[in-house]
Amino acid sequence: MRLLALVFGIVLAGEAAIASTPLSVLKRSDVVFMYQADRATYEAYDATVVAWGGTPNARSRAEAAGLKFFGSVGMVTEFARYHRRFPDTYEQGLCRDIEGRPVKVPWLTDHQHQGIPYWWCCTAQPLFREFIRERVVETVRAGADGVHIDDHLGTAGGLWLGICFCERCVNGFRSYLATLPAEELRRHQIENPGTFDYRLAVRRWLTEDLQGKRRPTEHPLWDHWTIYQCRAQASFLQELRELAAQTAGRPVPLGANAGLLWPRHLSDHHTLDLFSAETDHEAAARRFSDRPLFAYRLADAVGRPYASTASGHDWAFIKEHSLPGLVRGWIALGYAAGHNFMAPHRQWCYTPEKGTHWYEGPAEKFAPLYRFVRRTAWLFDEFENHADLAVLLPHRAFARDPGRWFQLAETLAATNVSFRLLLAGDEIVNHPLRAEDFASDVPVLAPDRESLLPADRELLERHAARHRVLGTVAEALARVRPAVRVSAAGSVRALARTRPGAAVVHLLNYEYRPEHDDVAPLADVRVRLDLKALGVPGTTSCRYWEPDARPQNLPMADGTVTVPSLGLWGLLEVTAARGE
Repeated sequence: MRLLALVFGIVLAGEAAIASTPLSVLKRSDVVFMYQADRATYEAYDATVVAWGGTPNARSRAEAAGLKFFGSVGMVTEFARYHRRFPDTYEQGLCRDIEGRPVKVPWLTDHQHQGIPYWWCCTAQPLFREFIRERVVETVRAGADGVHIDDHLGTAGGLWLGICFCERCVNGFRSYLATLPAEELRRHQIENPGTFDYRLAVRRWLTEDLQGKRRPTEHPLWDHWTIYQCRAQASFLQELRELAAQTAGRPVPLGANAGLLWPRHLSDHHTLDLFSAETDHEAAARRFSDRPLFAYRLADAVGRPYASTASGHDWAFIKEHSLPGLVRGWIALGYAAGHNFMAPHRQWCYTPEKGTHWYEGPAEKFAPLYRFVRRTAWLFDEFENHADLAVLLPHRAFARDPGRWFQLAETLAATNVSFRLLLAGDEIVNHPLRAEDFASDVPVLAPDRESLLPADRELLERHAARHRVLGTVAEALARVRPAVRVSAAGSVRALARTRPGAAVVHLLNYEYRPEHDDVAPLADVRVRLDLKALGVPGTTSCRYWEPDARPQNLPMADGTVTVPSLGLWGLLEVTAARGE
């Protein structure tokens, strides 16, 4: 830990935090389609955005008239197009493993083009970079409002496969090593960074293991290799953003399939205006999951909207077992969290046994939820997450053990302690803490101070000198009083969102019954609100909304209201009393 802090301090000394104001591309009430559809389908869902569209043409532009249209460019999914562009020289752009062999894209192993597997291509290689640049220019010139980058990490996204050891990557690593302090170079026995051959060093290290259990990803320099690859890819994405703007003669919004439950996907967040990403929803558990909430809160932490979809394995499970009711819960959670769940019109499914296949969701199950959001847009737009607790998340700790943080967040969610994440950056994610992050009266939970960079640790210690900082989830549960407390005959999640003079409390019924593919309605759900904390003091009534019912006016006494019956999703609309 001390070593990485030293390296970070030397490499980035004096580097100011990147000031990044994302372009405004999504409203919280937007209805986002992942892929293109026909006009009738868009209208059935009251769609407003296409996030992963193809290169626009006259027909697709007409079908999507009035919608914001993002054309998609794929870093690993467009091998066939890349091969057609460079049929004789395509091998120059392939990623290479430690033995110099190309590597297949693991979730596209059932794909071939002219008998050639879908190889992972290297975003450091000039030929493949030329192809990606051409695709961005083509997409913008065709009239796309924005560009979506699929598998935005490029080569860095395949690090877990032990790539890429092509000549360009190995040579580029030398420049990175030259920035390291002499102490660090000596520790790794590097005498001359300018001639160091990392590929050869890893090969020698592997041959020293007589049992043959070592993997390239375990090499002592792999952390540095990871930093180098992630920074290189972030730089390339910035080039693509600038290229899109030059081509269009205006700023062009950039989105990416940045699944924030996977570490390092924030490495280029400064370049992105939104995340429209595959996100694990744990469909095989046959219950509603709080896991996606962590991704939504990470998006909040960097000030970007997040339009999610489930993973290919999730959709394969939904298709096999016909569980649209489970998906309805995913939709409700996305909007209740202040983000978007993309309309499940046509979804990519994947299993090793079946490879790629598709799920065509029943519009009659899903579209009413989206139309409800559009009809009541004022209940979603302009509202921000109310946090009872701020959780300090060092990115390097998250990368080391994501499961620990998922469990922490799920424990808080299950007890309706609403939280926000204070993201502390590291060598890969440039996101230093700010003094204003600690300016509110919200308690701070900091379970891993040791993983903070020195400047971030100093900010925390300054705050801790004046305020108590909590160290464990158990301590937080004992000391933090949620602004929304629920008493019900079943499990309910309460997510409060506020703006000046108003609050909306989303109630999600978690009593999902897989045998019926629906929730069991809950009667007489008692909700106690801390009206002052929510910014609506003195309120004596509220309005209750559900997607499939007329709104009701409900009385409130001392901040307590009883919801007669809670189906899948209900919203309490609360406004401050006049004069307050």
